Amino acid sequence: MVAVVGEWHVISVPAYNCSVEWHKFRVDLLVHFFRTENLDLRKLKIMSEMNKSGKKTIIIYGSYGYTGTIIAEIAAGSGLPVVLAGRDGHKLAGQAARLNLPYRAASLNDPGAMDTLLADALLVMHCAGPFMFTWKSMAEACLRNGCHYLDITGEIDVFESIKKMDEAFRAAGIMAMPGTGFDVVPSDCLAMLLRERLPDADTLDLAFTGIGGGVSHGTATSMAERVGMGGAVRRGGRLKPVPSAYLVQEVDFGRGPKPVVSIPWGDLSTAYTSTGIENITVYTAVKKPAIRMLKFSNLLNSVLRTSAVRGLIKKWIDSRPAGPTPEQRETGKSIFRGRVRNASGKTVEAGLVTPEGYRLTALTAWHIALKVTAGNFKPGYQTPATAYGKELIFEIDGCREQEVAGCWGP
Repeated sequence: MVAVVGEWHVISVPAYNCSVEWHKFRVDLLVHFFRTENLDLRKLKIMSEMNKSGKKTIIIYGSYGYTGTIIAEIAAGSGLPVVLAGRDGHKLAGQAARLNLPYRAASLNDPGAMDTLLADALLVMHCAGPFMFTWKSMAEACLRNGCHYLDITGEIDVFESIKKMDEAFRAAGIMAMPGTGFDVVPSDCLAMLLRERLPDADTLDLAFTGIGGGVSHGTATSMAERVGMGGAVRRGGRLKPVPSAYLVQEVDFGRGPKPVVSIPWGDLSTAYTSTGIENITVYTAVKKPAIRMLKFSNLLNSVLRTSAVRGLIKKWIDSRPAGPTPEQRETGKSIFRGRVRNASGKTVEAGLVTPEGYRLTALTAWHIALKVTAGNFKPGYQTPATAYGKELIFEIDGCREQEVAGCWGP
């Protein structure tokens, strides 16, 4: 008899005296074993890895934030030993009851509490931003406790800072991978794909736009922290501060040319690590009035950087919807364009279509978490593409390459 308990299958074997009958039973059992839809062989691999390492849990820290909630909902259906975590015990208790998962409250400002939280953790998925304020405490706690570090940041400074900890993570035998979501999995894979098609490329341009989505409070708050700080590009292998909307281009995402502006996106760090290309610019689509506002804002940077102005911006953010609705996440999509060029002027282009940004973040972040917990990781600092190659993005449902040509302006 086969009884299903949760997602695990408990098999009661009757006593057979006849070897023929026992052989037939074993065959039937194996057929059932391999045909059962609920059986996840990867789960068995993960549990085996956890048993070998002595680690028992997967931590989602900041699980009650907008993106953390989506990841937690996916994780709750996995049947794996997921623990919800964050600093707000009240929010955690409500979420844990809804998802039928355990939870632990711990503040990033309390090293002792963090050590208790991570003592039995194989991996932490860090979802509590703005990451410029939270990454260091979490990364250091992971090092102290031998716990893999993943996050969903897109902040250049966070990538650059964690990269400097590469040797420490290698020595500990664990992986640190910031940027396991929309920032920067698709664009990092696209950058590596382009570099492989033009190995001597010295210039990389990336651009993206969203259709039918929006921005969460967390993303908007992280953006607010950078108000008045201008933009960035990479030139000659070095990050170069530039004004906001420093470069303006036109890119065709499939419905005719759209204006795009340069932005200080995480790929300025990660794409350089993944490809070695020394000149990188990242663009996003914006409307022309917004371009004028961005350029004008450069005259007001000293004012925009004040705490009073940032406070007003954050108050406005809090009055807005928390983020895209479930329907928007389901129907929206993101479109990427990339271009590389070598010293002789040869150019190669490529494009990607993916699900809406927050949905994609949840899918890629959890997909990578499963790889790591199953023992598929490289110690030290890694980007999505250095750890798993350009094919990583195509392992996600709804992601596909687009053949493009001539989609970039001059």
